[in-house]
Amino acid sequence: MHLAEETRKETVIEKSRFIACAVRIASEAQAREYIARIRREYPDATHVCTAWQLSAPVEAQRSSDDREPAGTAGRPMLEALLSSGVTDACVCVVRYFGGIKLGAGGLIRAYAGAVTGCLAAAAKLRDVTFLSWRLEYPYSLSGRLETWLRTHTVEPQFHYGEQVACEFLTETDITQTILDLTRGEAAPVRLGQTVREVSVDGTEPT
Repeated sequence: MHLAEETRKETVIEKSRFIACAVRIASEAQAREYIARIRREYPDATHVCTAWQLSAPVEAQRSSDDREPAGTAGRPMLEALLSSGVTDACVCVVRYFGGIKLGAGGLIRAYAGAVTGCLAAAAKLRDVTFLSWRLEYPYSLSGRLETWLRTHTVEPQFHYGEQVACEFLTETDITQTILDLTRGEAAPVRLGQTVREVSVDGTEPT
């Protein structure tokens, strides 16, 4: 899964503010630019701890505790990112110290929990392989087919000439369904396939 947009979520633990920020990235340079932007935005923060992960072209990941005790911030944040199922993302957690020390265990839970909560709240996209089709049929079948195509396929595009032609996407092979609907009078031609991003909550390509 990928993040659809930058997401932020704030939590308060023992008077310390933790502001988790997450964004999709495509390179290490983008991760560094985002981290620099967050640090400029919160210049008075006690800590800005970070973690990022890339899946391609080469698997890569980094994390930083930013002066928190070693292993209490960056690594737990990275582990929370990796376990979330979200890939190609950079997360920053801005901390404003509230005067009460959390201890190593408390810091680990706070930083990991901040990332987990932020990513859970974020709008996400998933990669889906769509099959692309072209279907030509006589006007006599329009009443039977057009409503079905508009309801059961993605991005149907109709063209009206001597016959009706429709190009559309589906996630599954619908050849037999079309043959059944038209009693064998029309059959779709498969054009190929394409990978598209869709909302985790829906099936419309973005």
